[in-house]
Amino acid sequence: MKTAALKQKSGGEAMHVLFWMAAALLVLMAAEGESYSDNCDGSGLCGCCVSQNDCRNAFARYTDGTIYSGYTSRVSGHCTAIFQCDGSYPSVSGAVLKQQFLHIYQNQPCQKCGSHAFNGNCEATLNYCASCRDSGNPN
Repeated sequence: MKTAALKQKSGGEAMHVLFWMAAALLVLMAAEGESYSDNCDGSGLCGCCVSQNDCRNAFARYTDGTIYSGYTSRVSGHCTAIFQCDGSYPSVSGAVLKQQFLHIYQNQPCQKCGSHAFNGNCEATLNYCASCRDSGNPN
């Protein structure tokens, strides 16, 4: 009788441990996803090698009437203007993206590099880039 009760208790404890291990794994998996937030971070080379003018020219290269629905970057000088999302991408016009990039300078306010989170899972980022080219569609 004691053996059956012990086995039942051990099985219950094993299920309890398994439950908490699964819960911890789910928390870790969620933590690995991108979490975007407004910031004035960027490469360590932002201070010396990027100008706000280059960054403004980079995001000005997004076309107002064009719809962007995937990872896209536009480059000017040593600055790249990146549109990226974690998960699915919304369809966003170039005019709307320009406003998201402008937010970095007008509302945060950053001097050169930075990021602005929007739409719950997307961000507009201005950062240092060496030997970069435009990427994403349309290009």
